Amino acid sequence: MIEQYLMFLGSVLGLALAFRVVEQLAPAEKGQPLGAWLFNLAYMPFFLAFALLAGLAFGPAFSFLHAQTGGGLLPAFAGEGSGAAALLLFAIVYALMWDFCQYWLHRLQHAVPFFWQTHKFHHDERAVNAATQTRVHPTSYVVATIAHLPVIILIGPQMPHFIAAFLLFRLWGFVNHANVRIDLGPLTPFVAGPQWHRIHHSIRPEHRDRNFAILFPFIDRAFGTYYRPRPGEYPPTGLEGDEVPSLRAGTIEPFQAWLAMMRPGRLERPAETGRAGKDQDSLSAGSLSRG
Repeated sequence: MIEQYLMFLGSVLGLALAFRVVEQLAPAEKGQPLGAWLFNLAYMPFFLAFALLAGLAFGPAFSFLHAQTGGGLLPAFAGEGSGAAALLLFAIVYALMWDFCQYWLHRLQHAVPFFWQTHKFHHDERAVNAATQTRVHPTSYVVATIAHLPVIILIGPQMPHFIAAFLLFRLWGFVNHANVRIDLGPLTPFVAGPQWHRIHHSIRPEHRDRNFAILFPFIDRAFGTYYRPRPGEYPPTGLEGDEVPSLRAGTIEPFQAWLAMMRPGRLERPAETGRAGKDQDSLSAGSLSRG
């Protein structure tokens, strides 16, 4: 297990360092403080250790679901010995299902104060950079794992080919958060990228509760939360009034907030509680951002 963790950590640190070099070439935001990047780098081993342990903890539940569904409710159409076309199709289907679940969880995290506390730490980053990808509170990882149970129930234990899995679920998060001035042009409605995802992290009111998908922006288009950035539009990021980096925000703050919510008179409506309310219109208006 230690060897697995070290390989996991090494690959993620390697990506963070590689993107750090790229970010110096054409930064979307010049002069980002080095401390913000170093904080994310220092937090990374803690989060990755938790993710690995959480995977082990959820293992029995996954095995139970696999047994109950016969290895997935949908018939397998790609497996060992399948051709490249079948493997590619399976990776696309898997990614679509995964991002659809992620999209609705993401909206929920922005809409409901309780769930916003699991996601707030990711958004208080004022200097969004590739290493922000792993700036995730452990509670957010737990709710994300639960939210993606439908994918496990439908598909079972099968995963996309390791190359596709690496591109989709490890590399692309770094791409989305990279502090680089890259416009995907005509691909923007179809493939998430740094400029498009930066809108989700924007501090500007017109960008609130927009661009929730992680991989496929057309999911946002389908549900009314799509915002296509204008040429050269790279807004400042973060949350108003929050000082970062904060180790407290990455550890105990959600639990403190939940305790405060349980006090008499503190069970406020979403519109009265932090960004989860004031940064959004309503669920029915197409707003349930970003990870």
